[in-house]
Amino acid sequence: MFALRFVAASALAAPPFSSIPLTAWIDYSWAVAAWFLTTVCVYLMNGIADGVNDRINGVGRPIGRGDLHPRDAAAVTALAAIAALVLALHAGIAMAALVSVFLALGYLYSMPPIQLSRTWAGSSAIVTLGGLCTYLAGGVAIRAQLTPDLVVFAVVMSLWMGLIGAVVKDFSDVAGDRVAQRRVLTLLVGEMPLRGWVSLAALGVATGLAVGASRLPNLECPCVPMLFGAALVVGYTLTTRYRDPRPVSRRPYRAFMLTQLAANLGALISGIPV
Repeated sequence: MFALRFVAASALAAPPFSSIPLTAWIDYSWAVAAWFLTTVCVYLMNGIADGVNDRINGVGRPIGRGDLHPRDAAAVTALAAIAALVLALHAGIAMAALVSVFLALGYLYSMPPIQLSRTWAGSSAIVTLGGLCTYLAGGVAIRAQLTPDLVVFAVVMSLWMGLIGAVVKDFSDVAGDRVAQRRVLTLLVGEMPLRGWVSLAALGVATGLAVGASRLPNLECPCVPMLFGAALVVGYTLTTRYRDPRPVSRRPYRAFMLTQLAANLGALISGIPV
């Protein structure tokens, strides 16, 4: 998903392909590889930190399942971080700086003693900043100026991640969050008020993209799945409950993921310069 955000941002910001020199394409390949490894590193850090919670909640990640020892995961994490920084330097100082920022955000999100994922505000803030960082990196990697299309899309989709995704992902993980004593919204706010707020936020973010699409033609394609997806998120959010079996309680998050997948694919397709 992070790779798709990256290349979608590149498409929205890129000049015509014929004007991009070969050296820029080589640097771009280094940047894509660097961002992929950076994302691997961040997800492994989170898997290490959340191993116990994942086992309680039945999350199928390798560390939580016991298929990957945390010590081995830590070694791979360190190697991925080093490799990402080396590759990013090949793509330029700006890309290396963004990789460093993203790695720092991942550390602050997952690892003690800070572990901002334990609080709703910290979680939403880091997820939003991580999205913005990824979209910015996609633009920087293609050596492009920040276009209005990219700025609007990056802000809207990052808010979609921070205000919607960062909240609905916890709907199915109440048991593990309670054991870990996390201050997430699912444990701090009544269930129906929180679900009502998520529904309003989903519709608000989708409306924001629709307003942008009314002025920026490249955003029309991602706007359509965003509006349908927001309605799907609202429907599942209002008709499921924490106590439901995990496949059911996970539906709002799956709808969130499908929506951002379709929206980013739409941005990639409509933004490809000819």
